[in-house]
Amino acid sequence: MLPCVCPKKRAGVAKLADARDLGSRIARCAGSSPVSGTYCSANFSLRSTILFSRKLKFALHYNLNTTIHERSPIARELEINVDEAELQSAFDDAYKTMRGRLSLPGFRPGKAPLAIVKKLHGDAIEGDTLEKLAQKKFREAAEEHKIEPLGAPVMTDLHRHPGQGAHFKIMYEVQPTIEIKDFTGMEVEKKNLTITDKDVTDRIERLRFGLAEREPTSKVDDAHTIVKIQMTELEVPEGKEGGRSEETEIYLADPEIIPELQKAIVGAEVGAKLIVELPHRTREPGTDMMKEEVGRVEVSVLEAQKVLLPALDEALIKKISEDKFSTEEELRGEIKRGLEESAAKHTEENLEEQIVAKLMEMHPFEVPRAISNAILGQMLEEREQDNVRRGFPATYGIDDAKFREQYQPIADARAKWMLLRDKLIESEGIEATDEDLEKLAEEESAKYGVAKENLLKYYHKHDSIQNRIVSDKLSARLREKVKIV
Repeated sequence: MLPCVCPKKRAGVAKLADARDLGSRIARCAGSSPVSGTYCSANFSLRSTILFSRKLKFALHYNLNTTIHERSPIARELEINVDEAELQSAFDDAYKTMRGRLSLPGFRPGKAPLAIVKKLHGDAIEGDTLEKLAQKKFREAAEEHKIEPLGAPVMTDLHRHPGQGAHFKIMYEVQPTIEIKDFTGMEVEKKNLTITDKDVTDRIERLRFGLAEREPTSKVDDAHTIVKIQMTELEVPEGKEGGRSEETEIYLADPEIIPELQKAIVGAEVGAKLIVELPHRTREPGTDMMKEEVGRVEVSVLEAQKVLLPALDEALIKKISEDKFSTEEELRGEIKRGLEESAAKHTEENLEEQIVAKLMEMHPFEVPRAISNAILGQMLEEREQDNVRRGFPATYGIDDAKFREQYQPIADARAKWMLLRDKLIESEGIEATDEDLEKLAEEESAKYGVAKENLLKYYHKHDSIQNRIVSDKLSARLREKVKIV
């Protein structure tokens, strides 16, 4: 695996689109299926998920024709028996319907004898009838037993017993039972970030880089150089071809560039091929753990451009600050304030992520594959949409199987938080009240200059506003109950 030259950069994340399938069709094979709910966030936090609410509690149900088997805490198998009389009635209706539509040689349209229709098309007609009957019986059983499956049910068995009717087996998933444990006083570490003078200097250098000029050069004299490189793996298993990266432009003075790569390229000439040992991360086989390894790669220096940074004088400071400041001291002070605000926000987000992680660890339960597969599918879709926005084919650089393998643990974790968060909201009795909407309308009316009445109409029509209020209230409630250290 080729290393990322900027290891600190994060990937974007997905949204789970709203959809619902309550058994209107039965899938013939397992696969991803949309489920009701919405999910969005790069890192799942207390405010990150808007959940669907379904309260399902299952025991085994029996009657003469249907049996629900509990195969796991979240998996159910519905077994349906159809007697011969009902089955033959369904077949007769299907034959009559199909006969009226058929035109066979030697017979007027719709007048072919049933015996010939059965001989020519019997298997297809009866097979289709069995599937439709299974769908009908599943809908009836779902209504009778209050079944609300997650995703699309899957038919795992369909048998016709001549003279004895037929039976079907249909697998589906349900929402897990979650019992909220007392987490009052649970310790959560708050990691505060300190902004240093170096952080301020790095930000100024980035601003200068954005306004710099470029000049082609045949040699990389220092780190203030943009180079176009291509990397090729050298250490690959026997019988496999080494991977080769796309041609990539990097700025060697970027703090996020791998130091080993920067050190190797500075001093090289364009056209050079360098052997460099670079760290990269790989997944431990069969686990979600990542390990860091060092591998040898060949780095080809294809092009180089000297970066001519502008002087940090009064003219540049005024340009950067839009005439608000004229001295470096003033500029540094403003940049530091902005960085501190960002650091404080990051600290709060990190705290919420720690709360989420500890709550999920405290509440182990099996996650329905229908939900995690839906999240995974949406993640893949967003990656494809991002490719299109960048002008590439939708599937550019995407290996579907590898993508799903890599991101399945992430999708599972997000699905678990979706379900746990929903239960927390229920157990804490959190809801968006009319008073909450009134208060928000007053605040935003003053802030944006929009009439309060118009805002309230908008709020009542859009669940996203009420969900936002619920998220904020849940965040505050959980922070009250945990112990922040």
